[in-house]
Amino acid sequence: MAEMSPYQVLGVSEEASFEEIQSARARLLASLGADEQQQERVEQAYDAILMQRLRLRKEGKIAVPDRIRYAEQRAARPETEPSLPRPAAQNPPWISRWLDSPSAPDMLWPAVLLGGLVGWVVLAPDEYPSLQLALGLMACIYFLYRKERRFLRAFLLALAGLSLGLMLAYAIALPLTGGDAPGALLVGITFAVMWLVTSFLR
Repeated sequence: MAEMSPYQVLGVSEEASFEEIQSARARLLASLGADEQQQERVEQAYDAILMQRLRLRKEGKIAVPDRIRYAEQRAARPETEPSLPRPAAQNPPWISRWLDSPSAPDMLWPAVLLGGLVGWVVLAPDEYPSLQLALGLMACIYFLYRKERRFLRAFLLALAGLSLGLMLAYAIALPLTGGDAPGALLVGITFAVMWLVTSFLR
């Protein structure tokens, strides 16, 4: 009885692809269980086919797929390294101690309260808004105090916000209105500055 060829041992044709040969080898090894002799026979047939295919490729008798032929060229091509984002410049410690990253509620509640006070001024345009400014100052102190629990610091920041807001309000509103700026405009600009102080400082 003639000895079986490696292809016959694996049960594939000589035109079988490499994937089909691998699949046949794996299937046979799984079916043989603990039969070491038959497993060795399958491994020898598999190795013989690989050696034969390699020799035929070197002789140019088997076309080499492009994905294998150009594998070395792809490997030799340097891969562009992903550009990493530059680390953000860190603020000095003394700035970090003053700046805050507020949440949405921390920005919303001061805006609602100060906006309500501006609405009050709009409804009473003939009165000087001293009461509204005082209430806005107290609200600013309260919201700042909640962050650090330091009353003097909160008071000074709120007072600075009020002073800066009034200066900006008069510097902006008076030239625009010819020297007769409505109280609502002055208070609106002042409270906008105080809202920035309340939200983004601590």
